[in-house]
Amino acid sequence: MKHIEKIKGILGLVLLTPAIISVIVFILQLFDVINRPFKQLGFDWTGGYDQGGATSSLPFYFGLMGIAGALLLFNIKEK
Repeated sequence: MKHIEKIKGILGLVLLTPAIISVIVFILQLFDVINRPFKQLGFDWTGGYDQGGATSSLPFYFGLMGIAGALLLFNIKEK
């Protein structure tokens, strides 16, 4: 059963990593530190006011992946 706990830990880290990276990129973009290709992610992904202003579901997917990864990491029980 020890190998199942290792697999859960690795899968939890894989699911949590995109959410952590997206938060770091968002904070860097807030402080205007980051350059292309991440400079205008909000405009490029969601469109401007003249393009209809569609929304992206990517933040929801990253959030759900982060929650699933955190649950997998924090539910590891050592015996």
